[in-house]
Parts: sequence; C-alpha cells; structure tokens
Amino acid sequence: MNISSTPKIALAVITRHLDDPDLILSFLDNADHFGHPVDRVIGAYSHSFVPSAVSRISERVGMDVLQASDDPGLRDRLRAGGLETRAVDDLLAVPSWARHRQAPYSAYRNAILLHALIEGMDAVIFFDTDVYPKVLTGVEDGTPSFRRVDFVGAHISSLSKKGIVATTSEYSGYYIIPPMGFDGLEQLLTGLRKEKALGYVNSSRHHLCLNLGTVGPRHRKLTHKPLGGNLGLGLRHPEALSLFYSTTYVFEDKCIMGRGEDTLLGRAISKAGLGIVDVDLPVFHDTYPGFPGVPEIGQEEIRTRFYHACLGWIGRNPFLTWFLDQAGELAMPFDEAIQQQRMGLQAGGPKAARAFDDPRFAGLGQALEASLRELPVAIRRYERLMAGWDSFLGTFYPGRGRNAMAGPPEDAPLLAPENGWAGTVGPGGESVASPPVVV
Repeated sequence: MNISSTPKIALAVITRHLDDPDLILSFLDNADHFGHPVDRVIGAYSHSFVPSAVSRISERVGMDVLQASDDPGLRDRLRAGGLETRAVDDLLAVPSWARHRQAPYSAYRNAILLHALIEGMDAVIFFDTDVYPKVLTGVEDGTPSFRRVDFVGAHISSLSKKGIVATTSEYSGYYIIPPMGFDGLEQLLTGLRKEKALGYVNSSRHHLCLNLGTVGPRHRKLTHKPLGGNLGLGLRHPEALSLFYSTTYVFEDKCIMGRGEDTLLGRAISKAGLGIVDVDLPVFHDTYPGFPGVPEIGQEEIRTRFYHACLGWIGRNPFLTWFLDQAGELAMPFDEAIQQQRMGLQAGGPKAARAFDDPRFAGLGQALEASLRELPVAIRRYERLMAGWDSFLGTFYPGRGRNAMAGPPEDAPLLAPENGWAGTVGPGGESVASPPVVV
C-alpha cells in the first residue's frame, strides 16, 4: 500500500437491502474519532436500496452504490477500460440472480473489489451488517461490556507493513455454533467439515460459546484464513489477490448460498508469497437474536439460524473439497472425503433432528447430494471467474497477471516475525479456549 501520502481508504459493506444508514455511520464515527480520513463508502446490495439512507451517508463522505448482480455502471467502466465483453461477463455474471433472485456472497464482494481497484483506492475494509466497531469484553448479570476500538487504524497499520496485503480478525460475541450436546454431534460436525470445532462445542457448558475480547494490548500474528466480515485489503498488488468465490445450489425449491467466499483469497495470497495479518481486533458480531441472552438451540430462531448455517457449509464443502484435491492439499482421495461428509450427515443429521425436535436436520444428507449435483457447474463458473480476473489484471495492470508472479515483489518482502508478531498460524492451530475460525 502506498504510505508516502494519505492513503485512499474505502469502507465497504454488503447487504440485501441498503436501507439503514446507522451502522455505516457508526463506522464513520469510529474512523473520525481516531483520526482516520475515509475517502468513501462502497455498498453492494442485491434487492433494494433507499435513496434517503444513501443521502445521509453522503452528507458525511462520498458513497458509491453497486448492484451485486451485473452492475451496469461497473460493466461500462470495465468495457471502457478495454476489457472484452466475454471477460466482463465472466466477472459479473450471476446466474442465480436471473433464476432465483439470489446473489452469492462473493458477487457482492467482487463488485466492491473491482470498483475499488478501478477507483484507485489504496485499501478497502469490509464489515458486515451484523458487525459493530466495538469489542465485547464481558457479560455480567445480563449486562454486556464493550470497548471502543480503532477499527480502521488496526487494519491500516498492518496493511502498511511490507509484504502484507490483507488483514482480518475473529469476532467477539456468540459463536456461530450455539451451545449443544447430543449423541451424534461429532458425526454432524464431521459431515459439515467443522470437526475442529468439536472440542470447543463439547466444552460449551463452561463458556456458552461466548467469545470475549480483551482490554489489553493486541497480539498480531500471521494467519492464512481471512474473514470477509472483518477484512482489510491492500490494493497496491492486485496480482497477489484473488476474487472471492462462493457457490449456490437448490434444495427443497430454495436457492441456498454457500459460505466461505473468502477461502480462495487466503490461498491466493499465500501462493504469491505475501501475508495476511490477524490484527486481534474481535469486533462484536451480533450472531443471534436476543443478545446478551445465551442462544438456546431449543429456541426456533436460534435453531433456524444454525440450520441455515449448516446449509451454507454444505454448499461450500463439495467445491472446497474439489479445490483442495486439485491443490494436492486434501488428506485423502476426493471420493473418500465426500463419503466421509455423506456418512457424517446421514448419521448425525437424523440424530440432531431428534435431539432438537426439528425434522429439517434429518434432510442435511439430501442437501449434500443437491450440492454435489451442482459441483460441475460450480467448477465451470469458478474457472470462468478466474479467467475474467486474469483478463482484468492483464488489461488494467499490464505485465502483472496472476501467473506472472513467482514470489513477492521486490518492494514487498515478507514480514519477519518480530516486535511482538507471532509466527504463521498453521492448519488446526486453534485452541479449545478460543472458537475455531468460521468460514
């Protein structure tokens, strides 16, 4: 990132309906309080936006509004920059929108990333609409305690380090898997590819799956897992980045959005020899309704939220399994890995349905089969998206294509672990005392 002058920073948010300016204004207030100029806010929506909400934000700072599905203004700018129509289609096409009026999470983020690059931003910092610029430090007698934190500064200070192109952190608040325990939990989590969370969830009677931040100094460390809802990207070396990618599939006549759109971004950065920093800024994630009340799996709203998360992981898993297999990073053959997921869901899903008295969970095995049927389409869509990204880099950044980068650029050496920085976090490095990373 260019730090010789004031960096052009964009805050970015994705939402189905861009109708409430208050959360965005709270992030702008936070940036102002800590003295960080924000060049603009970029919002990507799928279904609607309210002009008056945008006007309130625009009174403070410029706001750019994009459609998640094939934004016409972005299409025009890509074509004006010299990109061929096929490449633009590869970048912006959202088939699920035309068929089901649903856009995958990656479409929102990609529209923002492309727009930010075209606009010459130095950095873009994403937050989600259920995330707040404060850290939860405790809950006592039903009363939460929060600490105001320098959200923008935490990301920008690390993005200013040579060799760092992304910053991220976990969240404070309740973990996405609520407290639970039943015969079959291990099978269910294995089927969802969330088996690393088993120890944490099994001990939930002690911590209630509540993740708290601290009031002490932050401990930054290198990581390999970015989280899209608390994510900063330095845009000086776009060839070291990747577009986001997530899948969709149809189950029980509904279009389901797969989770984990940020997974490929982390792997692209690692492949380029550059770094992602966990800035240890667990901003509050309002995961479940009724906070600060403990999310009880017996409550309909809580159970439905968890069920939808399960469907999202199932949407991600076949493609992620294929991707890891292609990269030589899968611990077993592809068919065996899929069979492991299948058996876990076929056994764990019905047990969860009985434990929760909710028959929806018995169908998770069928959801996996529906997701698997979409895998060939998901692979073709991914390949087209990456082809479009290569064309974009070659057109807007000649000579700096994705495949031209054999290692870190000379002006961006890898960050050495020093001055309180921990070493690289490897797979499976999460401790039972902390919730596993959510993707």
